[in-house]
Amino acid sequence: MSFRLKPRDDRFFKYFNDLADAICEASLILKSFVENRSDPTTNLDKINEVEERGDLILSEVMKRINNSFITPFDREDILLLSRELNNVVDHIQGTMEKIVIYKVGQPKEGYVLKLVQVLEEASQEIKNAIEKLPDVRSKSNEIIAACEKIRSFEHEGDYLYRAGIALLFENTQNVIDIIKWKEIYEHLETTLDYCENVSNILKGVAIKYV
Repeated sequence: MSFRLKPRDDRFFKYFNDLADAICEASLILKSFVENRSDPTTNLDKINEVEERGDLILSEVMKRINNSFITPFDREDILLLSRELNNVVDHIQGTMEKIVIYKVGQPKEGYVLKLVQVLEEASQEIKNAIEKLPDVRSKSNEIIAACEKIRSFEHEGDYLYRAGIALLFENTQNVIDIIKWKEIYEHLETTLDYCENVSNILKGVAIKYV
């Protein structure tokens, strides 16, 4: 007997898409700051707005799931995916916030830009996978392929993090600057870890509901 999906409530898919959009928007703001050397406080304000929107979406998911008799797939999966998507937004905001609080200015090492670029690519791939969720049964292979790309971006981020930290210690004389930038590097690397968490959940859903 083949497994059949429960009748779905498309509102949850909209919430997932809205959270994925928030991830993409926040990552683009961070990338634009690093590439264009724009004002950090202005960019933090922009990301704060996106982060607040993400929190509101997560709140709506939690309200809706408690009031929905039928959900598109298991409630646990819906909540876990929503929370992990929002965690990515939160950590992008946290990276920009550290840049502002620590008053470090623009990054001097190219590895920060490379990490941010990889994060933006991972964000786009999350969006790509999320868009296919409503058709998970027919597009499970495409979702899994997107998840594998996200995982490869996380691995690339690990390499860039290690290389960036090594260069930071080699080229930076001021110990305080080393501490500040090390925390920013770590926050970026953790953000990519959350992207991989999202990919693991999406892959699990794709396998479970085929």
